[in-house]
Amino acid sequence: MNLRFLRIVTSVFLVLVLMLSSGMAVEKDYSNYKSQSRYKNYFEISYDKNDFIISTFNTDSTKTIYVHPVNSIIFKDSAVVIGETIIFNQVGLHINGMLLAYDVIYDAIITDKEDLTTITFRSRINGSNIPARTRVGNKISFDRNIIVEEDEFVRGMVFTVTGNIEMYGETNKDIISLFGEIYIGPGAVARGDVASIKGRIDIASDASVYGEIYSGSDRRVKKKHIFGEDDKTISLDGTFYYNRVDGATPSLCVKFKDKDSLLPSIWVSSGYAFNSDLWRYEFGLEQIIWRERPLAIGGTYFRHLSSDDDWLLDNEENLVFALLATEDFKDYYQSEGGMAYLSFKPINNITFKTTYLNEETNWLEAQPHLWSMFGGDKLFRNNFSSVEKSIRTSLADEIDTTTNAAMHTTLDLNTLDPDDPFSNSAWHITGSIEWSNPDLGSDFDYKRYKLSVRRYQKIYKSVMLLVRGVIGDSEGYLPMYKNFYLGGIGTLRGYKYKELTGSKFWMANLEYRVNFPKTDLGASVVWDAGQVSNDKIFDSQTEVKHSLGLALHIGKDFQISLSKRLDRSSDDNPRFHVRLNHLF
Repeated sequence: MNLRFLRIVTSVFLVLVLMLSSGMAVEKDYSNYKSQSRYKNYFEISYDKNDFIISTFNTDSTKTIYVHPVNSIIFKDSAVVIGETIIFNQVGLHINGMLLAYDVIYDAIITDKEDLTTITFRSRINGSNIPARTRVGNKISFDRNIIVEEDEFVRGMVFTVTGNIEMYGETNKDIISLFGEIYIGPGAVARGDVASIKGRIDIASDASVYGEIYSGSDRRVKKKHIFGEDDKTISLDGTFYYNRVDGATPSLCVKFKDKDSLLPSIWVSSGYAFNSDLWRYEFGLEQIIWRERPLAIGGTYFRHLSSDDDWLLDNEENLVFALLATEDFKDYYQSEGGMAYLSFKPINNITFKTTYLNEETNWLEAQPHLWSMFGGDKLFRNNFSSVEKSIRTSLADEIDTTTNAAMHTTLDLNTLDPDDPFSNSAWHITGSIEWSNPDLGSDFDYKRYKLSVRRYQKIYKSVMLLVRGVIGDSEGYLPMYKNFYLGGIGTLRGYKYKELTGSKFWMANLEYRVNFPKTDLGASVVWDAGQVSNDKIFDSQTEVKHSLGLALHIGKDFQISLSKRLDRSSDDNPRFHVRLNHLF
């Protein structure tokens, strides 16, 4: 019998003796005890990505609700206003002629339902005129930044309207900054919830948050438990892809990530391509330099099966087509080399990245007889099958004997909701410049430009207009895998796959989409137009291609479409396409 067990038995025995000797007085006193404190709801703040809602409570406990668009909130030096009306200032919340002072706040309760987060601030009534934050140890401010030091314990809540919060010690209740940022540092302990409407929430890997996290600026971190000791920094992930060149390729990736960003993230992945009889691998490292506005440098060394068709569809969607229907919509080449990059995200919706890539390329033949579940006698097409065979053979030899070194810079603006891209109007704009030159160690000398502008315009609740314009241009000689291709899935849907090719192009896509109420079904009218040329300018000799079609949607991602080209009367049968992740 160990010492700890003996102590427990002794303690239980003594408690029983005391209770029996007192005639169960302990139990009787406890059951008759009544708290002298009463609580009431003071005011509520509710928010989602569109609306900011203030609720006050009447004497009969009913609510008076004031709804404002989130983008109508204006921040001034000494106040938060909507229009010309002050909502928050140094003293408290001003609403409908009432002042609800911060000093009366006792604590808060945070709830979340259908993406609407509600913070209910409560006051305590116990006959005392002493401010509530003094009684319970709250830290409350309007615009002052609040820092809880490493050896500090806050018995109550930490709350600010526009200030930032830095937590290095321990707090017993919620941490709330309505419009500021929150940082929970290494070793800090937050025993309540953490919430912010518009500010970023950043939590160190070895911090402990026992409540929930409610972020209005990034819904992906909503309601995510974080416990310092259980927050693993090493992960093991398995992936699988299948295509007509490499065949089945299972792989594993081991990654170390310091979520406090003090140490670099390191990953190693390796997989075996059974059809190519080659190992695929990547070794990578990334260091965050500035965490508040993510600025990172990194690099990788790799041997990949690469494709320049990632803008048409991702590997997951292509995998399904290859496994089920003997369709592989990408063209491939082997790439072995290294890459160094710098990425910067100055604000939530904008990402800048510049990369130096040095790769040796190799040509790999496609295997037409690979297995597919419902393919029947259908064969996979050759690699770069849209290029005439005699030209393809010579250009394949070029791929097999060259090194391409290039600088690649991309700027991306994306305001889409990642959870529901079709819920609101949004922009997605991407521009890129690629420069390959012998001075960089390349066998090629070219410049390549591309700009894509997408608009997702909500017209009515169930109607959306999707518009995309893409333009690409180049200077110098482009290797075969860097040419621009149009036709088929993801481009001009009424045409054969990659039927059109050149060193410059433009394309426009339009989709008028209607979702049927109370169902997961929708329908679209789709129109595509484009032009491809190898000349320096587009002229009247280069025909503009058009196609028109209809599409049926099931859920958010699944789409079936039928499109017909409009430029000739022969060999123009409508073309059928299925998309599993349909976004321009």
